[in-house]
Amino acid sequence: MGVFAICVCAGYATVGDGSAATWGVFWLASSVAIVVYAAKARRGYMVDRIMGIPEYHPRLADSRGAELAYGILDKVFPWITWVFGLFFGILVVIQALCLANDHRLYKVPGQLVPVQTHNGDYWYKMHVWCYGYGEKEQKEATKPVFILLADFGMPSTSMMGLAQGIADNGYPACIIDRPGYGWSEPGYWDQDPVDVVKSINQALTKYPINNPIIFVGWGEGGVWTQMYMQAADYSRVIGVVLLDTYPNQEILQTFALNRTTTLQNLRQLRSASVTDDSSSSGSDKIPAVHFDKELEKKASKMFSDWRAVSPIALHRARNNAWPGFQPQESLNMHRSLFRNNQYYQAKYFEYGGTGAKLYQTLLNYVVSNTDAVLVYHHWPLRWPSFRQESGSAFGSSQASLRRRDDSAPTAPASNSQLPVIILASGKQFNSDCGVQGIGVAEECTMWQAFAWFYYRQQVEYQQTLSQNAAFLMCTGAVGEDNRPCDTDFVWRRPKWLASAIVGKIIGQTASSTSASSSVSSESSTSSGSGSETSASASPTDVAGSEANPEPSSGSQDITRASSSPEPTVPSSSESPLPSAAQDDAAAFA
Repeated sequence: MGVFAICVCAGYATVGDGSAATWGVFWLASSVAIVVYAAKARRGYMVDRIMGIPEYHPRLADSRGAELAYGILDKVFPWITWVFGLFFGILVVIQALCLANDHRLYKVPGQLVPVQTHNGDYWYKMHVWCYGYGEKEQKEATKPVFILLADFGMPSTSMMGLAQGIADNGYPACIIDRPGYGWSEPGYWDQDPVDVVKSINQALTKYPINNPIIFVGWGEGGVWTQMYMQAADYSRVIGVVLLDTYPNQEILQTFALNRTTTLQNLRQLRSASVTDDSSSSGSDKIPAVHFDKELEKKASKMFSDWRAVSPIALHRARNNAWPGFQPQESLNMHRSLFRNNQYYQAKYFEYGGTGAKLYQTLLNYVVSNTDAVLVYHHWPLRWPSFRQESGSAFGSSQASLRRRDDSAPTAPASNSQLPVIILASGKQFNSDCGVQGIGVAEECTMWQAFAWFYYRQQVEYQQTLSQNAAFLMCTGAVGEDNRPCDTDFVWRRPKWLASAIVGKIIGQTASSTSASSSVSSESSTSSGSGSETSASASPTDVAGSEANPEPSSGSQDITRASSSPEPTVPSSSESPLPSAAQDDAAAFA
C-alpha cells in the first residue's frame, strides 16, 4: 500500500494536480499507521512470549454466536477491508491513467498568464485562449477584441466555436478560463469576486491585449462582465454583449413563485456595510442584500462532495451528453475538462458556499438612479448600470438618445452610452407548456411564472444598464442545428451567433461614433434639461423583425456592419413571448 501511495503521489505531481496528490498522501499515511501499529503489536507479542505470559483471547462467554463472531473477525472482516482498499485503489489508478492520457492528447491551447490575487499574496496562472489575435493585431491595437466569459461551470471549450466564428468575421476573440476551469489553475479559497475580475484584467494586460475590448458574457459570465465593469479597468471596454444573463437565477425563480421566505429575505435582510466605491458617495450607496437559502447550502455541499470523490473517477460518467456540440471534432477535449480532479473544486470555489456571493458583491456598486427605476418597476433584484466613463481610454463617443416612457422617473437610470446587446433565447420566454414538454399542471404553472420573469429581467436590463442598449431574441431554426433556438444556442449554433453578435455590436458601436458629432450638442442639452432618455425597450429578433407584436413607438433599429454577413433566422411557428408579455409588453417598454 505504501508503494502504491508513493506512485500515486508521484504521478499526480508530474501532471501538476496537487489536489489529487492529497489522496496519495491519505493512502501513504494509512500505510505508515498500519506498519507502526503492526510493529508495536509484534513487539508486544514477542515480549509476552519471552516473559512466559499466556496468550489472552477475548471470549464471548455464554454466547451461541461465539464461533461465528470469531470467524467474522478472523477471516471475513480482513477480506472486506482488502476488497474495499483494492477497489478504491484501482479507481484512483484508473483516474490517474485517464488524466495522463488527457494531458497527452489535449495540450494547453492558449497561454497561461501568471496573475496575483489576495493583495499580491498568492500567484496562479490563468488560461487565455485567443483566435485571430496575432502580432499584427497586437501592434496595431486598433481593432476591438472580443473577450468571452463562459457560464457557471463551463470551461473555455464551451465557447471555442463562438470565438472561432468571431475570428472568421474579421475580429479577434479571446476566451478566459476563470480559476480552476479548463486549463486555468485553481486559484485560492476564499475566492472573492473582486479579486477574480482583477485577475482577469491582469491576464488581459500581461497577455498582452492593449486593444479596445468588447465583452461577451454568457449566463453567469455576463454577471462577471458586469462585475468587471465596476471593479476593473472599465475604461478599456467599448461594448458589452450579454447572452441569457440573469443577476441571480435562483432568487428570480423563488420570487416568481411568490415564496414568503424570499420576500422576507429581499425586504429585511439588508446590511449597512457597503464596499467603498469612488463613484458612489452619500445617497448613491445602496445597502447590499444578503440572501442565504438552504437550496444554496445544499448545492455547495454537493460541489464539495463531488470534489472529494473526483480522484476516484466516480464523476467520469457525468457531463457526457452534449448533443449538437460545435465544433464536433473538439467534443472529446470538451468532455475531458469535466472529468479532471479540479472541475468540481472550481465550481465549489466559485460558488463560494452560496450562489449569491457574486450577486451580493455586485450590489455594492448599485447607485440611486438605477435603484429608483427598479423600485418604480417593482422589480426585486438590483444591479449597477454601466459606468459613464466606459471606453474613455479609446475616446468613446456618445450616441443619440431616445426618450423613455413619460411616466418613468425623470432621472435616467444610466448615464452610460456604452453599446450593449442583450441577446436571449426566445424559447425560455414561451409560456406554452406543450412547446416546453411540460405535462404536469403544477410544473406548467411554475414555468409560466418563470417565463414571464425571465422576459421582464431582460427588459429591465435594457432599461437600466445603458442608454444605448438593445434587447434581441433568438427564435427560429438555422442550418447549424435545424431546431428552434434554445438555451444551448451558444455551443449549438456558434457560427450563426458570431455573425449576429459582430453585425449588431460593431454596427451599434460604429453608429454611436458617427452620430456623436451631429448630436453631441443636442444630447448634452437634453441631458442638462433632466429629460429621461433610453434605447427602446421592445425586443427585436436577430433577423431584424420585431419579436414584440405591439412594439413601442421608439423601437430602435440597430445598424449592421456592411462587412459582416447577415444571419438568417426563419420565423418560428411558436410564439416567442409569454401570452402575458404579448398583452402587457407596452407597459414595460
